[in-house]
Amino acid sequence: MRELLNGRIEPGKGPVFWIVGALLVIGMLFLPGLVGRYTLLNFNSFLLMVFLATGLALLWGFCGVLSLGQSAFFGIGGYAYGIVAINLADSPWASLAGVAGGIVAAVVFAALLGWLTFYGHLRGVYVSIVTLVVTLVIESFLNQTAGPQWKIGTAHLGGNNGLGRFSGAAENIPSLTIPTGGGNSLVISGSSPTFYYVLIGLIVFTYLLLRALVNSRFGVALAAVREDPDRAETLGYDIRLLQSMTFCIGAALAAMSGLLYVAWGNFITPSVFGVTANVLPVIWVAVAGRKSLAAAILGAVVLQWGAQQLAISGGEWALIVQGALLVLVVLLLPEGLLSLRQQYSRMRDVRSSSLKSQSRQG
Repeated sequence: MRELLNGRIEPGKGPVFWIVGALLVIGMLFLPGLVGRYTLLNFNSFLLMVFLATGLALLWGFCGVLSLGQSAFFGIGGYAYGIVAINLADSPWASLAGVAGGIVAAVVFAALLGWLTFYGHLRGVYVSIVTLVVTLVIESFLNQTAGPQWKIGTAHLGGNNGLGRFSGAAENIPSLTIPTGGGNSLVISGSSPTFYYVLIGLIVFTYLLLRALVNSRFGVALAAVREDPDRAETLGYDIRLLQSMTFCIGAALAAMSGLLYVAWGNFITPSVFGVTANVLPVIWVAVAGRKSLAAAILGAVVLQWGAQQLAISGGEWALIVQGALLVLVVLLLPEGLLSLRQQYSRMRDVRSSSLKSQSRQG
């Protein structure tokens, strides 16, 4: 296990890396005691998007497949969570059943879409176009489901008003609830410190699990597919199976963000399937560095926080600045800001080698 966590594919290894990471996590545990409820509510909304970002980083940075439709799985996970939870509202297991339903629904949809896409021999920009178009079709459909006849069980889709809302009526989507026995349950609201700690625990667990995955033989195979799919296939790799599996893992992670988003805010609308919702994760991952899970985590949190500050002070400047940042990074640093560290390391190694060579000659 140590070899998987300290592998060469995901950047960062050695005592210094792990000590700094542990100190960062420990420091974050003190945040709820330092900020107010409103600030914690916002920060929770930033953290829950980490799963969406890491899923895209895995798919794009490690497998070489750029999906512009990750918000489809985000939305499917969120809608499935809400539908299951509303239909089982009288059960203490409603929200946990919604969690399972959200992930399963997104993975099944991803498996079908991945089969049609990858086994249909689509590559490159065509995959991006297909995933984006599918997402926009779902958004268009859900916007037309405002009538009372559009319901699944007791959950009304609500059109552009959102799940459970139509004609002025509203059905409450339960928050994350964990049965504790004896007929009691622990309700975890989106603004609570408990929700924050749940997110921190899930993020750490997910990062370590994905880190071990990309540093395994599976990750090596993904890197081969990313660098040269034709050559990887010639060497015996089933590239379409590898792409489909990674697509499903990315969908499960996006669904995790979606269902946590619904549990956080107790609502979801078709806007989560929109163009903006699809492009923002691409910006987070591209700017920070798509070939690093840790960079994707930091990019998602930092850029969301920065966008919120710009929105507060400058209105629509947030999207303009993020778009300009993406263009600059693509033109100047195609591998993201993480490449600055790698370039510095290479320059240092070259300089060290040059000094050693001069000393030998002297």
